[in-house]
Parts: sequence; structure tokens; C-alpha cells
Amino acid sequence: MKKICITDMTLRRAAENRLLGFKERVELAKLLDKLNISALELPVLSGSKADSIFVKTLCSVITNTTLAQPAGLTAEEADAAWKALEKARRPRLVIDAPISSVQMEYIARKKPPQMLAAIEAQVKHCAALCRDVEISFQDATRAESEFLCEAIRIAIASGASAITLCDTAGVLLPDEFAAFLATLYENVPEMKDAFIKVSCNDAMELAGASAVKAFNLGAAGVKTCFIGSQSPKLSTICHILKVRGESIGLYTTARITELERTVGRILNLLGTEAPEAPGSTASSDEGVTYDAGDSLTAIADAVRKLGYELTDDDMVRVYEEFLTLAAKRSVTAKELDAIVAASAMQVPAAYQLQSFVINSGNIITSTASVRLEKDGATIEGISFGDGPIDAAFKAIEQVTGRHYELEDFRIDAVTEGKEAIGRAIVKLRYDGRLYSGSGVSTDIIGAAIRAYLGAMNKIVYEENEA
Repeated sequence: MKKICITDMTLRRAAENRLLGFKERVELAKLLDKLNISALELPVLSGSKADSIFVKTLCSVITNTTLAQPAGLTAEEADAAWKALEKARRPRLVIDAPISSVQMEYIARKKPPQMLAAIEAQVKHCAALCRDVEISFQDATRAESEFLCEAIRIAIASGASAITLCDTAGVLLPDEFAAFLATLYENVPEMKDAFIKVSCNDAMELAGASAVKAFNLGAAGVKTCFIGSQSPKLSTICHILKVRGESIGLYTTARITELERTVGRILNLLGTEAPEAPGSTASSDEGVTYDAGDSLTAIADAVRKLGYELTDDDMVRVYEEFLTLAAKRSVTAKELDAIVAASAMQVPAAYQLQSFVINSGNIITSTASVRLEKDGATIEGISFGDGPIDAAFKAIEQVTGRHYELEDFRIDAVTEGKEAIGRAIVKLRYDGRLYSGSGVSTDIIGAAIRAYLGAMNKIVYEENEA
């Protein structure tokens, strides 16, 4: 499986379009950081103090994602960019190099030999400042082929850690874009050992298809944006990788399910209406119930629609539990989901909960201490989080050294009253498959922790059996 790295351009495009104030841009960056996107490309520095303060602020609050700062084509621009960026946990300097005849003449005001010299000098200078240097060849699809090949060779030899090839004009069909890349790979053997990214204009709404063609040829990164049509939407790329990633050997570390919950907040910040998410099936099963007359085949089909791939034995156990409940009343899709979590793939617990301590409130950051038992030994993790349950899940990740994509989490009341029992359902996605766990307790955080461990133990069991 090849990892696809996603760089989001929304912060840069928002600045170019004079969208969002300082506070909103920081909030947008934090929302994107939570999605675990590979990199955020920042606005070009204008020389104002506010720009520098914005970048330095992000350096202190962005924890998961690389911050990519445009570094211009001169040493002075690179030095200013690095001065603002140097405290970032994961810094990257980005060189935008106009490479077509038109853009070199009218944007960079350079002739081809001057551009090659500028590329070599700027890449070397940036590489001396930062070990992660990307050069983005603007309008690459309209460049002279031999000249572009020479520019790529020089950039790689000078220390560029990533090469981005841009279809700025957006006039190529996916097959034509693939042919363009194939020619470059053939004529520049150095590209096979380099990290290649693509930036595809989505004016014809074909950027997603062009990106997949690029991935199949060897590219491992793509640029996305929530604004305009210069890039595909983040949701489009994530949906492609979610639906077909496993079958074509691709995956992303971006939190796809979290994106589905966050996209509305991002678009609200940008003042954009949220479109229907690609492949959205929200409410498609709303109101659907199942009863004792439904066959094993019908319930197995319903379970597949929930996203599970169960063995025949697990499906039989689920169906037996379903019939027990269906003998009393109709069963909703949510209840069927809970039956799967509680009945399917029951395995020995590699990790068992011993105790947990939660500190939370409206004026403090939530913290969680979770103590587990594994192979007779006690292990403990402590973490901060956005709320007590998020803190608890992160503490489990910290103590176990494992991270999985949280596909879904919910809590339902089993009984009524002040001492009501809550049932938590946690779904984790790993290696393209969905694993669920359930937990029952009068303490909803305890129920959530037990549910998370239940799903994680199933993953661990399968890993050990493989």
C-alpha cells in the first residue's frame, strides 16, 4: 500500500482572495491540523509584521501537520520565510518556479537560462536552511519538455526533497496528464527515486481522475483546496481513497470520517455552502427496521451496508442475536450496528482496562489517565484532548503506541433515569476494514473506553493471527 500525502492550499488561497481575519485563519488551520493532513501551504509573506506573527502563531499550535511556507525565488525571500517558520514542528520551504515560456517571461521576468540558474541557487539556499524543500513547477504541462526535464534534474541534484508538477491551465484530460507524466519519468530517471506530487486544476472537474492516474505512475502527493477550482476538493480525494484505495493499493493518513464532520465548519468559516459529500449515504437507512421474518441473507446485506465484512461464523452469531431481539420487536439499523459490535469477532482481550481518571471542565483542558493491563503487566498513558472522551482515546493511543482512524462513535441510553446505563459504540478503520466494539456502563466515559478497547483488541488479534 502506498501512502498518498495531501497538501491543502486553502490557507494560501484564502489570503490571495482576502478571505478571513487573523483569528479565523488560525481556527481554519487548527481544523485542518485535526484532520491529520500531510501539509498546509501557507500564504506568501507580504513583508508585514502581521504575516510573520500569523506563521509564528501556527508554529506554536499546529502539532500534526507540516507547515509549508512559500520561499520565493530569491535568497532574501527564503531567509524571511525561514525566520517566520523555523520554530515549526515540521517545517517546509516551498519554491514556486514558473516554468512555461509565458510564465517565465511575465511572472518571473527571466529567460530560460536565468530560470535554471535561479532554481539551482534557490534550492541550494533553502536546503541549507531547511531539510524539507519542495519546488513547485508552475504551468508545467505547457512548458517545453526538454527544458522542464533539465529543470527537474537540477532541482533534484540541488537538494529538493519534493517535486510538484502543476497543470495550472487545467486543459488536459486525465489520459493526457498521464502521458505527460509518463514522458517525464522516461526522460528523467532521477524522478523514480524522488518524491513527486501533482497539482491538478479542477476547472473541468477531472482533477481527481488526473490525480489517480498520477498516483498509478509513481506520484505520492496531491494538492487540494476548499476554495475555487484551481485544485480538487479535499473531500473528493479522500472519498476516492476511501472507496477505491484498498483495491488500487493507496491510502492516506487523513482522518476521512473526521473530515465528514468537520467540512461544514470549514465551509462556514469560508462563507461557502456545504455541498453534498461525495458518496454520502446519510439518512439512506433512516427509518429502516428489520423483523423476525428477515432472512440471514437480508440481514447480512444490511450488515454490509453498515460497512462490515464479517466471516460466515460471525454473521451467524449476529443473526442469532438479531432474532432474539426481533422476536420482541422490530430492530433498527442502529440496533443492528450495536449487535455487530457486541457479537461479531469476539476475541481474547490483549488490552484490559484497569482504571481511568478524567479531569475536565469548561475552563481547563481535558486530561485523561488510562491504566491498562497487557500480558500481566500494567501500562499507563496520559494525554490531553478536546473533551474528556477525546483525551481518553488519545491516552489509549499513547500507552499502546497504536493509532487507528475513528470511523464512528456514539452513545445510546439503555435504561432511563438518573442512573441510566449507556452503551457506547466505537468503530475503527484499519487496513480498509471496519472493526467495532461496544461498552456498557453508568459512566459514559467508561463505556466509551471499553468500546474503543473492544474494537482495538479485534484489530490486534487479527494482526497476531496473520
